[in-house]
Amino acid sequence: MPQTSLLHAVAPAAATSPLRYLDIDTRDPAEYLAALDALRWRKLQKQIRYVWTNEDYYRQRFLEAGVTSPDDVRSLDDFRRLPAFIDKARHRESQDESLKRYGHPLGLHLTTAPENAVHLAATSGTTGTPTFYVFSRRDLAITYEVFGRMFAVMGIRPGDTTFHAFGLSLWLAGITYAQALEAYGARPVCVGAEGGVPKILRYIELTKPRFLFATPSMVNQLIERAGDEIGKPVGALGIHAIFCCGEPGASQPAFRARVREHFGAQVFDATGGGWHNGTITCDAPDSHGMHYMAEDYCFRYDLVDPETRQPLEIRDGAVGEAIHTGLEYEAAPAFRNAIGDILRLSVGECPGCGHFGVRMEIVGRSDDMLAIKGVKVYPAAIQIVVHQFQPELSGELRIRLDAPPPRVTPPLQLAVEAAADTPQAQWPALATALAQRIRELLTFRPAVTVLPFGSLPRSGAKTKLIEVVHNRTGERS
Repeated sequence: MPQTSLLHAVAPAAATSPLRYLDIDTRDPAEYLAALDALRWRKLQKQIRYVWTNEDYYRQRFLEAGVTSPDDVRSLDDFRRLPAFIDKARHRESQDESLKRYGHPLGLHLTTAPENAVHLAATSGTTGTPTFYVFSRRDLAITYEVFGRMFAVMGIRPGDTTFHAFGLSLWLAGITYAQALEAYGARPVCVGAEGGVPKILRYIELTKPRFLFATPSMVNQLIERAGDEIGKPVGALGIHAIFCCGEPGASQPAFRARVREHFGAQVFDATGGGWHNGTITCDAPDSHGMHYMAEDYCFRYDLVDPETRQPLEIRDGAVGEAIHTGLEYEAAPAFRNAIGDILRLSVGECPGCGHFGVRMEIVGRSDDMLAIKGVKVYPAAIQIVVHQFQPELSGELRIRLDAPPPRVTPPLQLAVEAAADTPQAQWPALATALAQRIRELLTFRPAVTVLPFGSLPRSGAKTKLIEVVHNRTGERS
């Protein structure tokens, strides 16, 4: 059977799970991936010609790569051998230049008329100028469709009340998500992280949502402060499921167990929003990776070696840096975008729910990799080990460096926080045990400092695990 005939859209009556938005008639990993490749290549041929019309930016990247015509890219393999065309630094440069030339910050890589850009979201800009996600009306419609698939996996139904405690500003998880929930037919109560924990807790108590959208950091704050703020534990609020994204932690067993203990709720770890990307864990108690929910709209896991930049085989167990390409995106698309995520793929049947497909875990970020005496490690891996020591530790941590990563002068300085009820007499033994566990699992030994509960700043937004401590001034960044 030709590979292209393996794949067709699922008829509504045929879909037995929200995870099965495409029907691929095989449970063989190689055949499954081949069918996806055929779909990607059909869409890419059109998208290559579309971005080629952008003479200010994308055509220049093609020419630099030796491509003088869209016809020069003859296969998916040819496409995957192309270098990255855009990354965070180039994105900012593109925005700066479009502001100078055309009076707007949407980027030279904008592939539609500025008046067609009807929606903006942005990164936080904590490490430089914010970068914008630009949406046309069609881009928004597809984004809402992908988000709708994820909401259905959570069990959200039209008419359900949801509570939105992500930062509402310009974040992708802010207004964009709130609008997607409304388009889905849900009723989002949008207080946002800016409203603060007391207000969020009071409004949850008042509006009685079944679903909560929040970062793991915010979820932990709600657990810690509910008793003082509203006189009852969070378990009395009736939250059925929690959608987490924006920072690592929601797939870790300790966090999920803590949420079950205090909220009595299921955790869904997710990513999504940028250029039609969408992933979410299933409703199994433990995470087995995030199911990929947008195979038909973007190529999220085009993996390359982080050092050689050469394409890696896409297969079960593959680990590499993701190159992101929107397959149908209209406005300022991701097209061979080196977004910096290091992914681990799983291809096959999910041990948690039995669905057959592609799952992914974000192992770390290419720009926060630490090199410690030849050992490469990502902060998320350190966080996983720290969370193994809950409830004796709170789970909060900071990696304190005297210079920006990647190179670390050993020993790596790791500050962790004791839980509120952990006696100070136990702190030295905890520090020793944690350092030894990291040595066993990650092959380096950090210098661990245990701090009193509440010492490390909390945030309802994304928590930065790395602090650069400037030795002369003592200032942190």
